[in-house]
Amino acid sequence: MDGYYVDFANLPFDVDGDGWVDIVNAAWHNKSVFWIRNPGKPDGTFEVFHVDEPGNMETAIAVDINGDGQNDILPNIMTAAAWYEFKPDAAAEHGVRWTKHDLPVEAAGHGIGAGDLNGDSRVDVIGAKGWLEQMADGQWQWHGEFDLVDASIPILVHDVDGDGDGDLIWGMSHNYGVYWLEQESNSIGQRIWTRHEIDHDWSQPHFLLLADLDNDGQQELLTGKRYYAHNGHDPGGNDPRCIYYYKLDKAKRQWTRFTITHGEQPAFGINTQAVDIDGDGDIDIVAPGKSGLFLFENLLN
Repeated sequence: MDGYYVDFANLPFDVDGDGWVDIVNAAWHNKSVFWIRNPGKPDGTFEVFHVDEPGNMETAIAVDINGDGQNDILPNIMTAAAWYEFKPDAAAEHGVRWTKHDLPVEAAGHGIGAGDLNGDSRVDVIGAKGWLEQMADGQWQWHGEFDLVDASIPILVHDVDGDGDGDLIWGMSHNYGVYWLEQESNSIGQRIWTRHEIDHDWSQPHFLLLADLDNDGQQELLTGKRYYAHNGHDPGGNDPRCIYYYKLDKAKRQWTRFTITHGEQPAFGINTQAVDIDGDGDIDIVAPGKSGLFLFENLLN
């Protein structure tokens, strides 16, 4: 539809508890959260089951919101905010009981992330214009403390400067720029945020992740251009495709860019994964997108 598939997230879960990996999806055009059941046999049919229709969604991320040890579904909804948990239940429809948890609407809009921002060991939800603090009683408190503009999905929570608190890393999904937002406190203890540029040479960093690509014990920032994120209409939409990783020197607070690919067919689509595909002890990259599906084998080991 309009140059897109109705397929904006592919989150692997054993949804129904039958031992086979299913897929949870959240999409823009059909406005739906749905899951696809793995039949468990090569000639079986993959059935699609509707969960909810909360509105247009950029994608969804998997994160354990309530701390029960199981990842939940956090979609990036444009006009609302919510997260979903599921449990296998033979008495429920299709053998799965889904529960929707509404969040304050302030977290709606382009860009979402999750992580512990205030050090209380509870997962907070980050939106483009602020963050939702998860309170001890399960309620949520909105803090409208920043405006990230066209924020990536996910917005990463990471202690960039090593001072013990959560900073934010994000890209401008439909423009130029990758940035990090430093969390600090002023003289009266109020939380303040300072923006720092990581790179501004290329556009459409729609998806970001952290991974230790060189086995040095430190995570690198991995991202790249989402090919035709808006079908060529974004600034730089027809610039060369690229995938990069960035190493941080915490002492100097400087990022160094390393090229994985530039000017070739691969790009960095939604749900790119960093995983040891070949089991050789280093992290490889699986990059899907409109230009194709690509495996980058890490030759470290």
